[in-house]
Amino acid sequence: MNETVFNGRADAYQAGRPGYPNEAVTFLCGLLPKEGVVADIGSGTGLLTGEFLRRGYTVYGVEPNAQMRAKAETLFSSEKKFYSVAASAEQTCLADQSVDLITAASAFHWFSPEAFRKECSRIMKKDGSIAILFHVRDENDPFTQAQEALCLEYCPRFSSLRHGYLKSLPLLRQFFGEKENILEFSFPLFYQKEAFLSRSLSSSYAPDPQSDAYLSYRNALKALADTFYPGEDMTVANKTVVFYGK
Repeated sequence: MNETVFNGRADAYQAGRPGYPNEAVTFLCGLLPKEGVVADIGSGTGLLTGEFLRRGYTVYGVEPNAQMRAKAETLFSSEKKFYSVAASAEQTCLADQSVDLITAASAFHWFSPEAFRKECSRIMKKDGSIAILFHVRDENDPFTQAQEALCLEYCPRFSSLRHGYLKSLPLLRQFFGEKENILEFSFPLFYQKEAFLSRSLSSSYAPDPQSDAYLSYRNALKALADTFYPGEDMTVANKTVVFYGK
């Protein structure tokens, strides 16, 4: 399922998904040696991968979905330090003790934690680090509450805009054990409306792009956004949480 769940959503994913706070990326780079190697697991279209490449690091983007992977391969076609890997989090195909930092950005909830932990131990160099990132919407924000109500109406597979984070919390405590550290970064999401719609439609719980329900959901999202934000610009309450350790 992890290989195909985002089929038909790569364009929307690339157009609407937010990046990551500069402060968070700077922190992660501080975990790397000068010529460090990063394995970005579940790298998608390359949102976090690109941040490391721009700072001169070698990055292996490990992504099982062919359509998502193709977006990153096109985007980074001129990057000599980028390596696209068609593999899963549990079997990355990377060499033993080959990476300094392992990242999983908005992806950990798709992994099998125990198998992923074993794979991290295999590919990580001595004294290497791992960081797992989530965007976390503010559950007390009126727009977020209204969007959740809309999603519950139109998306049978929906549970929460914080689903990945909430699902992962107990698993992360087991994954890191006593070595878990947590940092939070304020990261409001700035959208123009079309980008917000793309972001919402890229979610795995959204109706299939080929279905009639897809257009109904899109129209309802647009109406909701127009109600809260009369202009084109939107600012959505959000923070980015980083779990990291050895």
